[in-house]
Amino acid sequence: MSGDNKHYAVSGFEVRRATPGDMAGLIAMYESFEPKGAALGLPPRANPERWLADVSSFPNFVVSREGNIVGHGLICPEGEAAEVAVFVHQSERSRGLGKWLLSTLVEEARSLGLRRAWGTTDLENVPMLRLAHSLGFVTGADPEVFTLELRVAVPTT
Repeated sequence: MSGDNKHYAVSGFEVRRATPGDMAGLIAMYESFEPKGAALGLPPRANPERWLADVSSFPNFVVSREGNIVGHGLICPEGEAAEVAVFVHQSERSRGLGKWLLSTLVEEARSLGLRRAWGTTDLENVPMLRLAHSLGFVTGADPEVFTLELRVAVPTT
């Protein structure tokens, strides 16, 4: 998982960068996560450890409560853009954790100097689409893809 450990805390939950020590907690979260494979096969139906190992080189963030991981978000940069993904365990949904996590990913994308963030979800995932739109993401020709243009400040001389 990623290096720097910037921490946040709100109402008993914490959003922070994932560390290698979070692997067991992430696996436990994904083993009981529903619905599995809801969007493009994510989260994975089996062997979440393989997928987590594959994405460990990207900035990963976790949401925890009392030491238990209940949410995971990651940003996968490629060029000047990055795909964002947010997963909140069904036991903790509708608490604003997805918005907090996605906001953290957008902040990270901006700090990396990226110009665009985007994500994909099924049209049936109305909560995710509402969440993305609430943060300024827009859908385009493909309604399952949401995009946010990141305004990078131009230095003045």
